[in-house]
Amino acid sequence: MAGAAALVFVLAGCGGQDETPTVASAGGSPAAVATGDAVTEYVEGVRKYTTCLRAEGVEVSDPDATGKYEFSGDPKVFKRDPKFQQAQVKCSSLLPSVPQGLEEKPTLTAEEIQARVQYAKCMRENGAADFPDPGADGSWPDSADGKPVWDQSAPAAAKAQAACASIIGAPSSTGAAQG
Repeated sequence: MAGAAALVFVLAGCGGQDETPTVASAGGSPAAVATGDAVTEYVEGVRKYTTCLRAEGVEVSDPDATGKYEFSGDPKVFKRDPKFQQAQVKCSSLLPSVPQGLEEKPTLTAEEIQARVQYAKCMRENGAADFPDPGADGSWPDSADGKPVWDQSAPAAAKAQAACASIIGAPSSTGAAQG
């Protein structure tokens, strides 16, 4: 859950602290919005991301046909594991944006929405100048071209993520510039 570890880590983990983080999966009938090519490209990108995580020693499932994957183990333990946090940072640039129609957007409480607003402000104040504000419902904006809405690979992004992780309940990693 180290900020958008990137953003996906934020999106996957901040809705329910006791649930295993996962990438959003298809709900309903996404075929009307997400094209086969977009889904195929997304799943391939997720496959590269999970391969990278495994190379860093993180236990993670293979993505399914919609790109959904799960981390193994107790979320309360691995979310605090520096190895897990470092792997999130190292591999974050490989994780593509979820195509419109495949994402599941959780219903957030007023406190969770406020935490996301504070997180976005903190990210910008700590070097991620292009980090977006969440919408009124707390959801993060989608990009029209399928690319990240902020530069997750910039050196300042990892610094900002480490500085702001605690706002959304994610531990900052020790010994690594973070995301």
